[in-house]
Amino acid sequence: LFFTSFILPFFKLLPAIMTSNEEGNINSGKPKSSGGIAWGGSLVGSTNPTNLGYRYTTATKRYKRTSEGTDDDPDGKLPSSIVVQFNNRDGDSVGNHLDLPIRSDCDDMGLLVHALLHPEEGDDDNGNDTNDASSTARTPYTFYARVQRSDGNEDEIEVTTTLADLVTSQQISTEDVLELTYHPLAVYRVRPVTRCTDTMPGHTEARLHVSYSPDGRNLASGGGDTTVRFWDVNTSTRKHTCTAHRDHVLCTAWSPDGKRFASSDKRGTLITWDPMTGKAIITIKAHGKWITSMCWEPMHKNGGKCERIVTASKDGLAKVWNVRTRRCEATMSGHADSVEAVKWGGEGLIYTASRDRLIKVWPADERDTGKLVRTLKGHAHRVNTLALSCDYICRTGPYD
Repeated sequence: LFFTSFILPFFKLLPAIMTSNEEGNINSGKPKSSGGIAWGGSLVGSTNPTNLGYRYTTATKRYKRTSEGTDDDPDGKLPSSIVVQFNNRDGDSVGNHLDLPIRSDCDDMGLLVHALLHPEEGDDDNGNDTNDASSTARTPYTFYARVQRSDGNEDEIEVTTTLADLVTSQQISTEDVLELTYHPLAVYRVRPVTRCTDTMPGHTEARLHVSYSPDGRNLASGGGDTTVRFWDVNTSTRKHTCTAHRDHVLCTAWSPDGKRFASSDKRGTLITWDPMTGKAIITIKAHGKWITSMCWEPMHKNGGKCERIVTASKDGLAKVWNVRTRRCEATMSGHADSVEAVKWGGEGLIYTASRDRLIKVWPADERDTGKLVRTLKGHAHRVNTLALSCDYICRTGPYD
């Protein structure tokens, strides 16, 4: 009687109770537990393939994906992850093998390497660094992948974008461990200019060229307003305003002894000045097109007379002038395009650089000036400027 009255009705209601509990869990949004072992790798083939599966260090806790939304594999031929081993420049391994998303870029891997090298730095539950000083001192890294060539040789390829691009361009197998060597990059910190020491107004158009005197006490400027202006550096005041030019003043140059100053304009006119009085000494129609560069003969040459200057022009010529006799002593014609820069070396050679991608070397001796010594090739585009190792000593030597 007890069994038929109480026990039997309970077993009849038991399936309905279990069905009601399951429906309640589904409606409440709670996942249905299926049991099993927690997976430690990437969830390849799961409903969430972008899930980062590694959990064993704090490094993975800091790792954040910043490349969401990119589509490095539009055809869907690449897996969602790749096994990576980080090495330092000495070849030592850092950490264990890591399963990284295929879309990881250098910033992502840099954060991960930083966390592997500095596991003592704390982070919060969201993966954010709690030490502000450590985040500001974080070192950027560049990464190189070790790739096996078809001829059996190994090569290191820099990772410039994402791992997916690297795998696709270099045809790397995603079934092998990809070895990445990280190199720290130098961090250049430029101190901001917080104040302006002096302002020297005067030109009504753009200032196109400025140059200091050899002793550093005076400054000269040429501008689009066709004027040349001399300034006192110590007082930041204008000393002279010179108006002999008829077009934009493109180049300026002080003689090594500081007693002469040369300026040239867009019409190919060369004018020398007396810096003490601001008066023009000579005016020469030096070139048919505008003058692009000028350089005085070093002071230790020609007995320290400082009376020869070389000019370069858009007409493809370079000329040596004697400002005392107002005579052109040599014409160097070998470039096929505009000569952009000219330098007078300290060992008796003149160097010219042109838009024709060549650098030509000429003798500066009066007897051989204009004869080509050699041509330097190698640039794939125009040569805009030149610098010689003797520039500093030629400029400051007479004042040591």
